[in-house]
Amino acid sequence: MLTGIPLLLLIACSILFIVVMGSTFKINPFVVLLLAALLTGIFSGIPIGDIANAANEGFGNMMKKIGLVVILGTLIGTVLEKSGSILRIANFILQLFGEGRSVAAITVIGVVVGIPIFCDSGYIILSGLTQPLAKKSGQRHAAIVCGLASGLYITHTLLPPHPGSIAGAANLGLKEHLGTVIGIGLLMSIPLAIVAWWFSSRIAAKVETTEEETLETITTGDASLGRSFLPILVPLLLIAISSFSFFLEMPVAMRMTIDFLGHPVIALLIGFGLSLTTVASADRSSVQGWIKEGILHAGSILVIVGAGGVFGEVLKKTSIADLVTGFTSGSDGSVLFFLFIAWCMGVLLKTAQGSTTSAIIVVTSIIAPLAAAAGLDTPTELSLLLASIAGGTMMISHTNDAYFWVISQFSGMGMSSTYKTFSIATLFMSIAALITVLLLALIML
Repeated sequence: MLTGIPLLLLIACSILFIVVMGSTFKINPFVVLLLAALLTGIFSGIPIGDIANAANEGFGNMMKKIGLVVILGTLIGTVLEKSGSILRIANFILQLFGEGRSVAAITVIGVVVGIPIFCDSGYIILSGLTQPLAKKSGQRHAAIVCGLASGLYITHTLLPPHPGSIAGAANLGLKEHLGTVIGIGLLMSIPLAIVAWWFSSRIAAKVETTEEETLETITTGDASLGRSFLPILVPLLLIAISSFSFFLEMPVAMRMTIDFLGHPVIALLIGFGLSLTTVASADRSSVQGWIKEGILHAGSILVIVGAGGVFGEVLKKTSIADLVTGFTSGSDGSVLFFLFIAWCMGVLLKTAQGSTTSAIIVVTSIIAPLAAAAGLDTPTELSLLLASIAGGTMMISHTNDAYFWVISQFSGMGMSSTYKTFSIATLFMSIAALITVLLLALIML
């Protein structure tokens, strides 16, 4: 099986192939991703039978993870858009923050919502806000999308109760010190949010997207502001309460109820039911047509997200994890150098295999035995190590990351514009994370 530098070159060529075929030759992303996965598997030396199994496993796992979430989230967004409730919410946000601060507003919303909610679920729920905010504020749609996506991504990566942070903390012996992990993560989130806002408002705002020319004129519906907010807020609150419930002692029956209601599928199903209450009497005959439209839109999104899962799963079958293990040799120098090495390992594994959660878990399990030798053994030091690894796993979100395709398809920007905005934003945020960790280490250690 291919290893070392040749494997890295093969992965780089696979990514370049996807970008060129999709952006330059306009080939459907589903076809490009499947072909890239097949070629990568063959040239890396994975047995043919294992490639086919990885394809089925990758697609199936992706559908298991977000299939129903995508469908229900799309239905909520479709109903709220058609009923005019999304525009009412957008107007409220602009009044609260001011039209000139719409990018800052959506970035802050993303950061806050991203604390308890998976970034892909959060984006699906909130994506309906991006076009109305862009139209009302006069900002480029790409800037609003990038701000929301980046804000969600920051706290999803850095903070419990997300599984990457929780598992990474356990691997590093921090299970009893989650308060320290959360504190360091919150400190990290502030400069990263500023970077996300700066990039979105200054760089992403220069990106023109084709769908902006065809945005439909949206009218405000009859539903009150409170009723308009409920289909979004109730699912978010249910998921948030479920996410943080493990910190609390409670009867088993209550925990089971909270976990059930807070499961993303159940929470979004409740949200969909609430969205139907925003429909005016005169429009009720159109609801079935709206639902059909939403399901068709969700289907086109799911096939591409699933193909991204196929590509990511094939990459996981390569020897990329062994390559990361070898990268740790000679990394027992100063604390700052060790933090840099940990960040580099996060970058390497995330970029290669796509999953932030998997990358954090794998890197922390590899680096945990080396941490003491590098002089990191207190909760603060190990929390900084976890933050460095997590910061590395922000770079770079591209075609093997399901979140990339959720943003690309739900925003309507397409692969090329998502590369120019969110993917580059993750690069800036990851570098900012490294700088922040090193500065915190100089101050705290």
